[in-house]
Amino acid sequence: MEGRREVRKGRGITERTEKSLERFRLFRNLSTDHPNNHAVRRRRWIRRALISLGLSLAICVAIFFALPNLLIAPANTAKSDVILHCSISPQSMADEYVADLYRRGLARKIVCISSQVSWELYPGDFARQHLISLGVPPEDVISMRLPTAPCFGANLPRVVEFVKANGWRSALLISHPEDSRYAARLTRRFFEREGVALAVSYAPKDREELTQDWWSTHWKTQRFVAEVMSVTLDLLYSECH
Repeated sequence: MEGRREVRKGRGITERTEKSLERFRLFRNLSTDHPNNHAVRRRRWIRRALISLGLSLAICVAIFFALPNLLIAPANTAKSDVILHCSISPQSMADEYVADLYRRGLARKIVCISSQVSWELYPGDFARQHLISLGVPPEDVISMRLPTAPCFGANLPRVVEFVKANGWRSALLISHPEDSRYAARLTRRFFEREGVALAVSYAPKDREELTQDWWSTHWKTQRFVAEVMSVTLDLLYSECH
């Protein structure tokens, strides 16, 4: 009787041992890098990489076509003491826009702001002469010459001090359309902490021209992309913001 019990006990131990060995072999087979398993994992990795790449590309394309909405802020033509004309370019209609704002009584004075682009050459001087030719009285147009700086933010304290020194308590900044959103955020902070109210606008014809089929025109696309790069770099350096 006792012998039979010993035999059954031995068989039970043997069966449990065999089951344990079978589980171990199964685990070892699953954890072993067989060629088929490696190929499956490689295909999965490639599929995931392609999906991630496709999603990233789709996001980039969506952001690219959204650039006008991201960079151009709504124009704000609030009545002010002075117009700060920064949208100085031979391709721009901003001079005509500024002259029209002056005639409509939105400001008493105009300041053409520019940095030196060549030896004793400041675009603001030419903008002033153009505004005078458009009917603005010479005594109401000033050309403000700024030193060359890596970014407009570096010169903003000088502009604020000039505005305060003349007793102006509100200003209307005229920028390029693609600069308007960042300019509004940046300049408003400088001006308002000195007690000067600021509004930002741009020439409507400039916006219309810039945004019409912009993705198919080199110079328009270049301006939007350049603005993104400029803003990104400005955010990295404290003197620019």
